[in-house]
Amino acid sequence: MNGFEVVFDQASAAARGEAHGALFRAEIRELARIRSELALVRGRFGTEDVLRKVAAAHLPVLERFDADLHAELCGIARGAGVDPVDVVILNHYTDLRDVPPEAVGAAAAAPADPGGCTAVYTDGWYGPVLGQTWDMHGTAAPFVRLLRFDPPGGPEMLCFSLTGCLGMAGLSGTGVGVTINNLSSTDGQVGVVWPALVRRMLAAPDAEAARDLLLATPLSSGHHYMIADGRSFYGVECSARRKVVTQRGAKASFLHTNHCFDPSLRRAEKVSPASTTFRRMDLASTLFVQLRPRTIEDLWALLSSHEGYPRSICSHVDDAGGDPSASRTCGGIAMALCGGRVRAAAGCLAGAVPIDTRVRRWQGCPEIPCREVGP
Repeated sequence: MNGFEVVFDQASAAARGEAHGALFRAEIRELARIRSELALVRGRFGTEDVLRKVAAAHLPVLERFDADLHAELCGIARGAGVDPVDVVILNHYTDLRDVPPEAVGAAAAAPADPGGCTAVYTDGWYGPVLGQTWDMHGTAAPFVRLLRFDPPGGPEMLCFSLTGCLGMAGLSGTGVGVTINNLSSTDGQVGVVWPALVRRMLAAPDAEAARDLLLATPLSSGHHYMIADGRSFYGVECSARRKVVTQRGAKASFLHTNHCFDPSLRRAEKVSPASTTFRRMDLASTLFVQLRPRTIEDLWALLSSHEGYPRSICSHVDDAGGDPSASRTCGGIAMALCGGRVRAAAGCLAGAVPIDTRVRRWQGCPEIPCREVGP
């Protein structure tokens, strides 16, 4: 363990969760507190009792969706000495903000949050590369980790995550890679805790099966998911109640920020006036043409760009405002799908020294060019 990459290889889901919770007990308690406070400020709950009632309603949904992931989440809570509801809030914060308290019979207040991420997929010299910035409240940056889940029965997963979180993006031993970026929807409901969905998609045998799982899963709010396995690619936009495959094709290139492409989904989204999503989409498109990323290093250069600083891909737009919880880039991940390489870092990507590692399936295997390497 190097402090940033952490391995959990216990045989049972509950044991993995308990080890996770015990290792990061202080961090999990602190992040759960931070996210509870932010949910009350930025969400629609009004009181802590309403917030916890809405969060608690997600636990039986998670148990029906995946008993092992429910056991892992509850194990995290036991290991950290907190209530499972606190771990739901920690994991599901971005979606909880969009769930109307009326879903559990409570009154609603008004929400507002401009956070976001930038995700990129392209077919490179050594096969497809996939990655994203992770933009969130700045107080989340100290809790960013790369978690390697490696149970005896598999599949192994390398997940960009937070202490106490099941996993937010990553690459698995089945060859499936997943990234996410937030879409704030107006049709929120009680659904599956979204990091659990990411873990289930990563466990799928291929990208098509992961896409089908996503399309069949009840969600709480909106996300855009990039799903790829080196042979197939799908970009899926979701609100809580609608899902549309808006991008596909393993040999193409795709970018996404935090607004919907699909016209029907636009009717169920709310884009904050303070959001940089359109600005970042323009920047990413221009930089993509200029940089023509073909390797994981090229992709990292795009994701860490300060072009247009502070309203850049690696975002610092709120740094001057003095609010430590304002949205900014808190980390990022890039993945080479055909070689199993993963690069990740916490904080500002331009100034970070990333960790480079591999999924065990590909360890010791050379990366072989899929096409002529050159300009």
